[in-house]
Amino acid sequence: MATIRGMSLFKKTGLIAFCLFGVIASLTSAMTAWTLYGMMTREYVSKGTAIAQSIAGASQDILLNRDAATVQSMIDQYLEIEGVAYVFVVDADGLVVSHTFVPEFPPMLREVRGLKHETTLAYLVLPPFGRVIDICAPILAGLAGHVHVGMGKELILSYFWDVVLKMQILLFLVFWGCVGILYLMMRRVSRPLGQLTDYARKLAAHDFSASIDIRTHDELEVLGRAMMSMGQELALLFSEMESEVDKATADLRDHMAYLSAIIDNLADGLLVVDVTGAVSVINPAMREYFDLDDAPCKGRSPSRFFPEEVTAMADRIRRCTTEVLSAEIPLARGRTGKAVGSSIFAEGPDRPCLGGVLLIRDITREKELDQLKTDFIATVSHELRTPMTSVLGFSKIIRKKLDRAVFPLLAGEKSVEKPISQVRGNMDIIVAEAERLTELINDVLDIARMEAGEIQWRDENVSVAGVLHQSVEATRGLWEAKGLKVEVDAGEDLPLVRGDRDRLVQVVVNLLSNAIKFTEKGPIRCTAMREGEYVRVSVEDNGAGIDMADMRMVFDKFKQVGDTLTGKPEGSGLGLPICRQIVERHGGSIWVESEPGKGSVFSFTIPLAGVEPLAALEGAPGPCREADAAQPSGVPGLRVRTSPLVLVVDDDPSLIKYLSQVFEERGFTVREAVNGPDAVATARSVLPDLITMDIMMPGMDGHEVIARLRAMSETRDIPILVITALSGAEGAAGDMALVKPVDDATVIEAAEALLRGKAYGDACIVLGGRECNLNGLRVLCSGEVTFATAEEFWPLVEHGFRGTVFISSEVVGDLELARLTRLDGVSVIILPPFACGG
Repeated sequence: MATIRGMSLFKKTGLIAFCLFGVIASLTSAMTAWTLYGMMTREYVSKGTAIAQSIAGASQDILLNRDAATVQSMIDQYLEIEGVAYVFVVDADGLVVSHTFVPEFPPMLREVRGLKHETTLAYLVLPPFGRVIDICAPILAGLAGHVHVGMGKELILSYFWDVVLKMQILLFLVFWGCVGILYLMMRRVSRPLGQLTDYARKLAAHDFSASIDIRTHDELEVLGRAMMSMGQELALLFSEMESEVDKATADLRDHMAYLSAIIDNLADGLLVVDVTGAVSVINPAMREYFDLDDAPCKGRSPSRFFPEEVTAMADRIRRCTTEVLSAEIPLARGRTGKAVGSSIFAEGPDRPCLGGVLLIRDITREKELDQLKTDFIATVSHELRTPMTSVLGFSKIIRKKLDRAVFPLLAGEKSVEKPISQVRGNMDIIVAEAERLTELINDVLDIARMEAGEIQWRDENVSVAGVLHQSVEATRGLWEAKGLKVEVDAGEDLPLVRGDRDRLVQVVVNLLSNAIKFTEKGPIRCTAMREGEYVRVSVEDNGAGIDMADMRMVFDKFKQVGDTLTGKPEGSGLGLPICRQIVERHGGSIWVESEPGKGSVFSFTIPLAGVEPLAALEGAPGPCREADAAQPSGVPGLRVRTSPLVLVVDDDPSLIKYLSQVFEERGFTVREAVNGPDAVATARSVLPDLITMDIMMPGMDGHEVIARLRAMSETRDIPILVITALSGAEGAAGDMALVKPVDDATVIEAAEALLRGKAYGDACIVLGGRECNLNGLRVLCSGEVTFATAEEFWPLVEHGFRGTVFISSEVVGDLELARLTRLDGVSVIILPPFACGG
């Protein structure tokens, strides 16, 4: 093996040496031969010149005497000189006097001319002499003629090639002698190199038991010892490395088994996709959620196995975005899941993206519990609202009758002044506490219905400035009672926003109420400004402020700032969560900025409506809302009957008694029914002018009662006023719906409107008024609300408008009321000054 390697090394070295030696030998031979050739050529030229000049000097007299034979004999003797090819003499006229050519003079030489005063050279090819050097010397400066001597170059070339051949033979012998010596030296070097090569191969094969013995007493021996030392160190390192690798492999195997066990036993479904969108990891829970069994999912597109919602999320998270996605998605067998997905980034400075991960949790049980919660709240709210209506209604009736009938009889008696004052205060407390409980019930229902998506939103283009002014007026009693001042700053050119005006007012009122509650020294500032495609609304106070720890939870349900154990909580803790739900539903955001001891700033944003700024609508009537406790105006012809018959249907005797008193005080005749069958039978027998209907009744509920009444021809056209504890669309089957608790003014107003025989439609027109408050009759305008002037109203009626017309007291004088009351399908409500900013 060492011999073969040595021969291989020798062949390579020999080939290199051969090439180098060949080049050197060729260059040396060529240079030597060329030098010899040049020297011989110069020597020939010199010899020929000397011969020509000698003949020219000796033949001057002979040529002048025209003795050609003497000249011939003289030139013939020069042919014996080595290298002389020919000699000839020409006279001054160019005629050949004598020459050495046999048998005749070559014609081409006649063209060779010489100069008069110097010797010239000419290189010719002359058969049969080959290449020659013609040397021409003048005789008597050319007056007597010229002598031409031809020196043959073939002899020079023969000498040249002879020398080259001998040198090449000599160099060839020297080369092979050197090759032999090189071979012997290479064998001495190649043997230890072969040993080093074998040892290196054994080390590469992890054979650290091999040894090497080189005793050359040179660098190769040092290299061999170094390699043996390196082999011993490598053996030690490999032993330690193998130990560490075995340990790391065992740890990795245990870790992978641990991760695999976690993934396989994860209660949530896990789906991992790579950057191409193919499935890379899927756990058994995910397979069970979508009934995949043992389907081969890895490396395939999620669209082959999962619904569109999962596929869309997987496609978004594999695009390496920083957003965290969440959505509810359908699972197999009618279940519902909550999916959360995000992209996966590896550790490192570049943070390369590896794909995305999707976690899905089965929330079917939670959804069922949420529905149970909603049903429970609806049931409890009904059970609370019904007695609350009785408590609030009877409290107001008792307070009114005491003020009108009892207390005036006791006036002037000092012994009863204090009890009278106490009774008045107690009644006020009862009414106030009942209203506070009602607000709590409404807050609980609002937050539950918002979470369940059951809120009916009435979106329109809304003036933010109008919302702020209306909210400030709605809370006037609160901030005036504390001696505070509320400032409003909303620009004239502030653009409109798109949203539910009532809900936006609810948000601002909530924020103002909180600011008033926690502020002892004003002013409180309400500001609105445009920020890009949004309008930002802020409520700033100078109150106690909020700690940083509390700011994180002020928008959580049932969370209140401060110590609720040592301090008395104010409110339900639902106001701000409701505000957040409303704002986020409108596509905005809400937040708080606060510093303890310096006050707080609650802000929210609402997207623009994409219409002209508010300044472009100057002169247009302001949007109005439903009247709370708005009294009928008493316009002639609006009452259908002088003593209408009202059938009150409710399963709560207290509420029946309350409503009966309310109607009887206004001159109505009242009949009562405590359940559905009784209501149907009584309605058929007495044919009332109006029916008030409760929805949630045992046995036959209000919906079924209304359906039966509508199915009978004799009761089909009787107007039905639904009075229910459920807020929403439950009163759609009736002609109007009011939500418990209700006050007597609202009930009478709705009843009189229905008794006029002009049923309320979904559409409403608001005539005049700047800031109308219609909060008690919100259900009247579930459809489109049109704001018009008195001049714009009649064309709308001529184009077929049917529904409810709200008239501000400011524009009553501008309308033809007699004509208005004769309109078929149009109901009229005249709002008092306090309901429209008057």
